[in-house]
Amino acid sequence: MDFVQYKCPCCGAALEFSPETQKLSCHSCGNQYDLETMERYEKEEKKSADQDLSWEYQKEAKGARRTEDGKYICPSCGAEIEADENTVSTTCPYCDNVVVIKETASGEYEPDVMIPFQVQGNRARQMFEGFCKGKRLLPKNFRDKSYLRNLKGYYVPYWLFDCRANADMSFDATKVRAWSDSEYDYVDTSYYLVNRAGSMEFYHVPVDGSIEMEDDTTESIEPFDYRGLTQFNPAYLAGYETDKYDVDAKTAERRAKERLYNSAEQVLRGTVRGYNTVVAKRRNLSSEQGKVHYALFPVWLFETVYNGKKYQFAINGQTGKMVGELPVDTGAFWKYLCGFTAVGTALCSIIGILLFGGVL
Repeated sequence: MDFVQYKCPCCGAALEFSPETQKLSCHSCGNQYDLETMERYEKEEKKSADQDLSWEYQKEAKGARRTEDGKYICPSCGAEIEADENTVSTTCPYCDNVVVIKETASGEYEPDVMIPFQVQGNRARQMFEGFCKGKRLLPKNFRDKSYLRNLKGYYVPYWLFDCRANADMSFDATKVRAWSDSEYDYVDTSYYLVNRAGSMEFYHVPVDGSIEMEDDTTESIEPFDYRGLTQFNPAYLAGYETDKYDVDAKTAERRAKERLYNSAEQVLRGTVRGYNTVVAKRRNLSSEQGKVHYALFPVWLFETVYNGKKYQFAINGQTGKMVGELPVDTGAFWKYLCGFTAVGTALCSIIGILLFGGVL
């Protein structure tokens, strides 16, 4: 498995993709490079490297070697990098060099499209810090802001489903009429079977292709703005963690169909008007011209485990929409509960004294 590295042509430091400028940025010397310039530069460097590869030691120095325990050797500093078969891009923990693993970023694993990050790391940290501010029941490490180290930028793999669908559904509906006279109240309920059918087109219905990402989390940070879709370019991965999909398209179909059925039902149900209650009875959906696309979408992700439970908080790396659950410090909870109880008891005692003129 080979590495693709993005280094500053000026000083040799690692380059990162900047959401603000949409360029590769060097934090060391401050230079910025557009993607086309770096592609041309990399091609020229590759030509030179190919000519130099006639020497055995240069082949070993430039190549990424895999160790027996499944780790990889950083071509920059020689340290071991943990990278499994799903890793597309990662960062060396010793020299901070950002590398893209070719084997999982090309061929069948190369995305059709992607959306680059638009929300910068500093902005994501400010948003997350603002969300946590004032929440007194968070664990101690949230109070000292050490939790911010766990907020990382990820490109999450997605499957996008397109199709033209024909929907045929029926609904049980009721109309209720109520009136009264001098003696009784009356309720008359009429029951109806309402049929609806229609055709509709679905474009890029998303299903995340990662086992680690909770469906509730990824679906809650939707929608992504598809006007930001662009062709895949490994340069966009620089500075972010990326895994290839570990949920294949066939497996993702089940969730896609569920989302298609729910969307189609919502559309047809919206045409059933004038009833007091409407409940779906039968749902049929057939599709044609179906296509599936592989994509990478940007997400700022915070994960932690507290009292044996996993918590996941996400920020849409394009729109900034936030969603997730944070842990509660049980000790702090009982402390505040006892405090409020004590205050409540004292207030009741004071009120009793004022009302009844003393203590019995």
